[in-house]
Amino acid sequence: MHQFFLKSYHFFQQNKLPGILLLLAFVAGVGFLASKVELEEDVTGLIPSGKDQDVLKRILKETEFSDKIVVTISSEEEQPQELISYAERFIDSVNTKLPNFVENIEGKIADEGVREIYNFVYQNLPLFLNEADYAEIEKKLSDSAISKQIKEDYRSIISPTGIVTKNFIFQDPLSLGPIGLEKLRELQIGDNYLLYNNYLLTKDKKHLLLFITPTLPASETNKNNQFIADLREIQQQLNTEFNTVEGDFFGGVLYSLANANQIKKDVQITISIAISILLILLIFFYRKIYVPLILFIPGIIAAVTAIAILYIFKGSISAISIGIGSILLGITLDYGLHILTHYRNNHDVFQLYKELTRPVLMSSFTTAIAFLCLLFVNSEALNDLGMFAAISVIIAAFLALLLIPILYGRRIGETPKNTFLDRLAGVHFFKIKPLFFSVVILFVFGLFFFTKVNFNNDLSKINFQPEAIKKAEQKIQNIANSNGKTLYLVSYGNSIDQALLENSKVYQNLKSVNQKSELNSYSSIGGVVLSTQTQNQKIQKWKDFWNSKDTSAIKNKILSESAQYGFKPESFHDFYELLDKDFENLQLEDYQNTTNLYLNDFISISEDFATVTTTVNLGELPSQEFTAAFDNLDNTLIIDRERINEGFLGNLKNDFNQLIGLSILAVFVILLISYQNLEISLLTLLPIGITWIIALGIMGALAIEFNILNIIISTFVFGLGLDYSIFITNACLKEYQTGKSELKTYQTSILISVITTLLGIGALIFAKHPALRSVSSVSIIGVFSAVLVAFVLQVWLFNVLFINRRKKALPPFRFSRIGSFIRNKIYYKQDLYYQDAVLDNYRYKPVYSEAKAEFTEKKEPYLRVSNFIEKGECVFFFYSGIGVFPIYLSYINPNSNITGYETSESIEIAKNCFRSKHENLHFATAIDAAKTCSTFIIPDREINDLDEIKQVINKFGKKVIVLHKALKTQWLLDANFEITYRQSGILVFEKE
Repeated sequence: MHQFFLKSYHFFQQNKLPGILLLLAFVAGVGFLASKVELEEDVTGLIPSGKDQDVLKRILKETEFSDKIVVTISSEEEQPQELISYAERFIDSVNTKLPNFVENIEGKIADEGVREIYNFVYQNLPLFLNEADYAEIEKKLSDSAISKQIKEDYRSIISPTGIVTKNFIFQDPLSLGPIGLEKLRELQIGDNYLLYNNYLLTKDKKHLLLFITPTLPASETNKNNQFIADLREIQQQLNTEFNTVEGDFFGGVLYSLANANQIKKDVQITISIAISILLILLIFFYRKIYVPLILFIPGIIAAVTAIAILYIFKGSISAISIGIGSILLGITLDYGLHILTHYRNNHDVFQLYKELTRPVLMSSFTTAIAFLCLLFVNSEALNDLGMFAAISVIIAAFLALLLIPILYGRRIGETPKNTFLDRLAGVHFFKIKPLFFSVVILFVFGLFFFTKVNFNNDLSKINFQPEAIKKAEQKIQNIANSNGKTLYLVSYGNSIDQALLENSKVYQNLKSVNQKSELNSYSSIGGVVLSTQTQNQKIQKWKDFWNSKDTSAIKNKILSESAQYGFKPESFHDFYELLDKDFENLQLEDYQNTTNLYLNDFISISEDFATVTTTVNLGELPSQEFTAAFDNLDNTLIIDRERINEGFLGNLKNDFNQLIGLSILAVFVILLISYQNLEISLLTLLPIGITWIIALGIMGALAIEFNILNIIISTFVFGLGLDYSIFITNACLKEYQTGKSELKTYQTSILISVITTLLGIGALIFAKHPALRSVSSVSIIGVFSAVLVAFVLQVWLFNVLFINRRKKALPPFRFSRIGSFIRNKIYYKQDLYYQDAVLDNYRYKPVYSEAKAEFTEKKEPYLRVSNFIEKGECVFFFYSGIGVFPIYLSYINPNSNITGYETSESIEIAKNCFRSKHENLHFATAIDAAKTCSTFIIPDREINDLDEIKQVINKFGKKVIVLHKALKTQWLLDANFEITYRQSGILVFEKE
């Protein structure tokens, strides 16, 4: 694969203008497509999918629960008129100064509004009556009750308030209307209120309440900041003017703004400082001002490309997934850091691509596979996140390999300055015993504590809650006597009539529960807005009731009693008409046209979905006992925010537990395919497991909990740890193969990655917002754990299992030979080919497949050649390559002195085979080593200097074995050699 990138590099180096135009065209194309994508800003996308969850998503999307701002106007003493004066000034100021921010202000009912509500109830009285009400009406129809009521009506009319009450009395002499009006009390939370001069006051007349409906959603942060600031200014100005009255306000938007503003402030401060330090560090280390820019280019282009691809196949993507994904894409910086660091230390582009193409692509594919496992989580937003991040990291890896070597520029002849990072990276951390044992102790410690990490379902714990806002909220709860848990019962259906029918069932159950265990309060339209079916039943009940009565006798009794007080016979004509009225069903529009019912707070209607909401404050009643009364109701959902968080976030936690297992399995498969070896794959994956145990152990000991945010960010840490592990594996394998340690270069790039991560996400530990701190703390612990395990335990394991054993002339660790490993001895079955022994010298090395292919193909000729080697004979092998043939000969003829000669880099591989430590096996780069030998082998390989070979053989040779099929051998005959064997492509020449 590295050849593709190498050829691309040379092509674009020679064709810079076409390359630039191609890149710009590509960026323009994907940018255009990405700009057309539809961003879904619905936060319910995080909720897991399923039948019940889908209903909840729709309800949360279409029902407003806490958008209003509650204004409290309070005084220490009972002075209602002062409260009203403050309220009137407040309403006037808001309407004058903030007309664009406020839809309406509730809390004041005009005189005509009171009359309107009374008339609405009276004209539709049967719809507001229940069984108990008819029992009360029955009592009012007795002769004595009628006499008493007419007498009270007369006294009311002649009183000073008669000018207001007389119209109500003429319309309703028996006072039946107030029975129906009682149902309207159920529209408000609690019964601690009264109407005083048309304003809503608490019964002690010390608090007045107003309700503001903003025009803006809570997500409009900038405009809402202005709105709340102006509202606060009005409040503070009035508080100054009214010495004995104080106003305050609270709403969900205050928490939204506080969180948004604090996050913005924290990010601006911490990230600006972090980026400044990071820029200085990168420029200082790489000696190029534009290095930070080229580091970000692959990631940015990759992210835009991923969005464009998702647009083509989906058309839309969750905005949340883009937001979280942009953080997770910090891992793409690692690819650039590794490439830049290697290029800085080695200007050979061929070596750069040869050494880095595989680990960079492996890292990207394993990380992408881990992200794609998010597709198995039942959450649309996390599915989008998985696809977005997976596509991005793969494209970023390809772009980093293509662009960064070109953009960084060649610096032939320059020697990089040895910085403190280089010196730190040059340390063999695994050799520092206190550090090594500290990591081991942390791992053992983690085994006892990693199961103690909890998942916090309470979203309020990661919200920023300023004390002033919490006090305002508590004040309103105290005034409303709503300190108990508040639940929402949402009835839903395909039409408003169906939703109302379901709501009537909820209402009946609610009344029953309230009778058995008194609730703190509830607010319901169940007794006010009725389904068509319920209305028909109530109208029929009205007819049946009056049909069973002698209405003529009742009218006569009213006439006779009222005549005593001077009432005219036609005074109560409206009431008589009511008794004979043919009532009709009301439509929702009829209710909504009554302006002061505020039904929009309870009802939500869309094209094929409608909801009716009931609010309940439980007081001391346990929520489980309350919800049990509604378990048998279909099409009704109880929304308990805490319960929802525990349920759905708990489901997400379970999904993530499965995701971790699935990710590890998927990553292991990719590693197995890449390394084609079980041991190396496990040794690359093992540090990830150790890292998690250490990180979780530290979190458990420090009581740091997972939450919905930092558990997602933990996938970023998983990706970084995997990245570090893959690069350390490749560094150790290279040292094991060639004996040349590149660990310093790899550790340098990893250290820069650690610093960039800590300066980025880690810097948020100084943030005030708890969500940012939780993300930062998990990242810091995870990254430190990952780098410690990679630098200390992983390198130590490779040294113990492979590198040190090579130095001791022992084969590497193998699961199939674990007994030999423990006993530190070599046990090989004696056979003709010594295949296991020979190939063990190349096992785990990148050249293993090459060595295996050579030996499999040529082991028969090698065996025949070995028959011509006598005990104690000195053999010189020309162009021995990676040393397969000489090593085989050393096994089958251990007493013969064998020397392999090679001028290419392959000699380093041969020299670093554990068999090369054998006293009779040598590898040389100088042909002078042939002086002590008399037997020479010419393999079937490319020969660079035949003349030199001829000189050596003519001077020292007594036996020549030729396997080179195209080699002309007349010169051997001319040098007095005779052919003693010719068969199967093998020629043996000897001379006396």
